[in-house]
Amino acid sequence: MSFLVRELTHLVSITLACAITEVVCYHDASHVYAAIMTGNTVELGWALATGNLYRALPIAIALGSFFVGCTFASVFQSQLRPVRRIYWLMAVLLAATMMVRSNASLRLPVELPLLALALALQAEGVSQFAGVTLQTVVVTNNLVKFAKTFTARYINPSKDISKIPSRAEVLIPGICWVTFCLGAALGGLLIVYLPDPLIVPLGLLIFLGITSN
Repeated sequence: MSFLVRELTHLVSITLACAITEVVCYHDASHVYAAIMTGNTVELGWALATGNLYRALPIAIALGSFFVGCTFASVFQSQLRPVRRIYWLMAVLLAATMMVRSNASLRLPVELPLLALALALQAEGVSQFAGVTLQTVVVTNNLVKFAKTFTARYINPSKDISKIPSRAEVLIPGICWVTFCLGAALGGLLIVYLPDPLIVPLGLLIFLGITSN
């Protein structure tokens, strides 16, 4: 398997795992995102403005858990290398979530922070694919990066060849965005047809833990 094919395989796998996990969390945790913090921040501001503290609490839990996860990954960055350690740790967190998910009363206090923590580890700890820097959970940024690099390569290329993005720099953020969209759709279907849809991202994380460097 060539380097680029291997990197794209890992990119698609982790993006699918993140997207499905995000959708499952959104479904289970009162429409709160595990890792899309722009949406959560908007929702938190709206909840505070309307005095809806019942709505604000789970959003604050998600934001706090995500922040803790990013901080943990940043502090223990060297210990989380090679990257397969992050995938295994995420797999453990998803497995723990699966054990409590059947209890609806634990979805906000336990499932939500576990999934936010898992996706935060990925966001902070896994940020390069084939030399291109991006975070699979930051969907807006990937779409912006895809549009920017596509324009700079194919629509309005610079006269300085060194400033023209490579094909990988164009394709990777685009593939990531499309994969996240498809993963979100797949997550919705899995919620309907599987008793525990988190089994799919768990399997993807185990695959990544085995095949990553």
